[in-house]
Amino acid sequence: MKIGEFAKMTGMPISVLRHYDKEGLLCPDYVDHFSGYRHYSTDQIGQVQKIELLKSGGLSLKEIRDILKNSNDNEFIMGILEQRESEYRNMLAAIAEVKRMMFEKEEKNTKVEQEALSVVEENAFGEMLIKGMSLPIPLNPKALQAARCSLDEEIQRRNFQRISGFMTYGGKDKNEIQVVAEVVKLRDEMGELHEDINLIFEDDEQVIGKWKVVGEYAVKEDFYSEQGERRESDMGNKDREIYFLPGGEDYWIYSWTKGYLKLDGGDQSCLCRYQIEDYQGSRYMFVENKSYEYLRGGRPTVLVLEQVDKNRYTKREIAREDDTDMPFVNDGRVLGDWKAFDFIRNREEFVPDVNHLPQERLFFKHMHFGEEGFLLSVYMDETTSGKEIQSWTKGYVLKHYNHTACAYEIVTVDGMDYMIIEWKSGDYRWGGHDTDYYVFIRDNV
Repeated sequence: MKIGEFAKMTGMPISVLRHYDKEGLLCPDYVDHFSGYRHYSTDQIGQVQKIELLKSGGLSLKEIRDILKNSNDNEFIMGILEQRESEYRNMLAAIAEVKRMMFEKEEKNTKVEQEALSVVEENAFGEMLIKGMSLPIPLNPKALQAARCSLDEEIQRRNFQRISGFMTYGGKDKNEIQVVAEVVKLRDEMGELHEDINLIFEDDEQVIGKWKVVGEYAVKEDFYSEQGERRESDMGNKDREIYFLPGGEDYWIYSWTKGYLKLDGGDQSCLCRYQIEDYQGSRYMFVENKSYEYLRGGRPTVLVLEQVDKNRYTKREIAREDDTDMPFVNDGRVLGDWKAFDFIRNREEFVPDVNHLPQERLFFKHMHFGEEGFLLSVYMDETTSGKEIQSWTKGYVLKHYNHTACAYEIVTVDGMDYMIIEWKSGDYRWGGHDTDYYVFIRDNV
């Protein structure tokens, strides 16, 4: 579910959830390659409840982070709790509840109240028709919209995915109707997505140019309102732009051929079918988005793009470039080997003892800074070196192959050196976003 839906379900402000992510307490379960949107799972509702319960015991966010990080070390956890218990006698009741919670078998989502949903029918493909609350006839438009929102929230809470527009069930003979929708059940775990995207190129002149993201929708029908106007979406990253280059030329994670947008993000690859429609004077593209739900056994959502122009851009024209022609200045502190420690979205998220991402999800692995600007780096399974490809000078890693200058800073905390370096990915070079950062520590092995 999206961060707004997760915030509503847990009763936590979005700003607090973002702060928990920054502090390494609760990171999104998945970040969509395509729309850039953050997703949380229903399992994380219990994590929020655990964090709030620990806070009620007077524990600091650092203590809570340490407890969550060492959740299997009962002795470590008990030591923190007993120390806090001795310091805050007036919090004995809350601490006792925390201890009970930490050392007894957890029950998932016990504080989330759920209304009953009725399964009208289920077919061999796992598709179900779900009906929600009853509404009196004649229908009140505001009540109908509220019923749809309520049903959507309950569908997501139950770990389903809505795969149809909203319908009604019942009739005048009963003096009431029910809002219904088709759904499928989602798995708790995410699968991998590696499709063969090597199709023979076929041209489609109508798609060439720049497109902006309108939003992500559960189904195409959600884009159209009853008044015949486009319906705004609160899903998806609306700041993102996507280019269709002549000849299907690839850039970043995108390329295309007639009927398909091709995505190759390294950790996943897929073909996303598209359709073009002209509507109210604008041209829209409806693209299959094989994202969070799809990776959990669901169906593609719909990402809607609006055409901005029909310019025949080149790859170099749309790229954001830095000056990499800098003279070499030595920096003795940076010499040697460094291994990846963490990935953060902004400089302020850096916390010396926190990993926002587990090591296996860090694609940038290793760097060796040698004399006279020599630089060797390992990204995933690929090793890169050679001064014509990349080099370094004091304060910067210079990637000549993609024209980016990534500033680095070395900070020392408790005797440990950390290198915080800009990671100017496709989001920076083509998506118009600010840089992300990798954090490295010295590799003395």
